[in-house]
Amino acid sequence: MKRALVLNGGGSRGAYEIGAWQALSELGVRFDGVYGTSIGALNAALFAQGDLDGAVKLWSNITVKQIMAVEDEDDFAIESMIHRKRDVVPFLMENARHLRMDISPLEQLVKERLDEGRVRASGLKLGLMTCKAPQMSGMPVRLDGMKAGSLGDWVIASASCFPIFPARHIDGQRYIDGGYFDNLPIDMALEDGMDEVVAVELHPYYSHPEFARMPWLTTIKPLRGLGGFLDFNPDLLRRSRLLGYHDAMKKWGRLEGFLYTFRRVGDLEASEAARRYMRRLTAFDGEVIRRGITHLGQPVNAPLIAALERECEGRQLSWKGVWLRGLELCAEAMGFRVDAVYDAQALLRRIRAFCEGQAFAENFDDAGLQAVAKKGDRALLAFLYQRLAKEGAFPPEAVRRLSEHAAVTAGAMALMEGFNNE
Repeated sequence: MKRALVLNGGGSRGAYEIGAWQALSELGVRFDGVYGTSIGALNAALFAQGDLDGAVKLWSNITVKQIMAVEDEDDFAIESMIHRKRDVVPFLMENARHLRMDISPLEQLVKERLDEGRVRASGLKLGLMTCKAPQMSGMPVRLDGMKAGSLGDWVIASASCFPIFPARHIDGQRYIDGGYFDNLPIDMALEDGMDEVVAVELHPYYSHPEFARMPWLTTIKPLRGLGGFLDFNPDLLRRSRLLGYHDAMKKWGRLEGFLYTFRRVGDLEASEAARRYMRRLTAFDGEVIRRGITHLGQPVNAPLIAALERECEGRQLSWKGVWLRGLELCAEAMGFRVDAVYDAQALLRRIRAFCEGQAFAENFDDAGLQAVAKKGDRALLAFLYQRLAKEGAFPPEAVRRLSEHAAVTAGAMALMEGFNNE
C-alpha cells in the first residue's frame, strides 16, 4: 500500500499544513509521496526534504517582507481582497501594473531553505501543480522529470499568483499559480499509483467534493476560515499551525471535538448525559414545530438540533459527539479560543461558575430576553442557565424568542446535564 500527502494552496494559511505535519510525524504516519499546489508546493518540497524543524521555524517567523518587496507591511492589504483566486482575477487584471510585486525575497527564501539534493535523496515522489500561461492549462510536474537544479523554479512557478506575482519563465514557457487549475492535486497522487491519500485543505470547503467520501481519502481541514491569503500576522500563523495540529490529531482519534478540541472523554462518561441532553433538545424543537413558528415566512424546523449539527458536516453523531457539541456551543457563546486544548469537565465547571455568578434584574419574558440578548451571548447563556437551574424548563411562550438564539439556548441546556460521574 502506498500513501501520499497532498497539500492545498492558500498563501499564509499554509501554516495550518505545518501543524498537520507535526501531528502526522508524532503519530508515525509514513508517506511514499507528497504533492502540492502554490504554498502547498513549497511545504511539499520541505516535507520531501524531511526538514520539519526548519519548516516550523520558518512558519513561526515568516513575514510578508520575506515573500515580496514592500516598504510597509501595515500598508499591504491585498490579503483582505483575496478569498479565491478566480474570484478576483478581473479586478487584478485591471490593476496588474500597480499590483505586480517584486518577489525576489521569496526567491531568496526558496534558495536558502530548499536543498534539492536532500529532496532527491529522500526517495519520496514529489509532484507540484503549475499552470501554463496564457493557455491556462494545468501543468503537473514531478521531481523525476525536472532538470537538476530547477526545483526552486518550479516551486515558485506553482506559487506565482499572477497578476500580483510575475509569471515564472522556465524553458521558454510562462507558468503561473497552479491553483488556477487544481489547488489540491489529488489526481497526481492517484496517477502515480498511490492507494491512500491524506489531503490537507486550507479552507472549510472541499476542493474536490467528488472525492470527499472515498474510503481511500482522509481529509484534514479547518471548519472555519484561517484568515487572509497574505496575512502573515504571527499570532494568526501560530493559531493556524495549532489548528492544523489539533485537527490532524482529532482525525486520528488522539484528541476529540469538532470546532473546539478536547482531551479524550470516555464514551460511558458522556453517553447518559448526552441522552438526557437530547431529550431536552427534541422536546424544545417539538414545541417549535407544534406552535408553527416561522421566520421570514418559512417554518422553523428543529432549530436546536440544527445548531448542534452545524459543525458536523453531515457526519452521524455518536452520543459522545452530541455531548461535546453541546459543550462547544457553550464555549462559543463564552467566546473561548478555538486553538486551545480543553479538559471537558474542567471547561464545564468553569462555564457553570461564570453563569452562576451573574446577576440579572430582567424578568424572563419577551422584553427581558431581548434586553439580555443585547448584552451578548455570554450574558444570555448565564440568564438561560439560571432559569433552567431554577425552573427545570423554559415556559412554552418563550420558545419563539429562544428559537432566534438557538445555539445559546442549546448551550444552556448542555450546562444542565454535566457528566455521568458528577
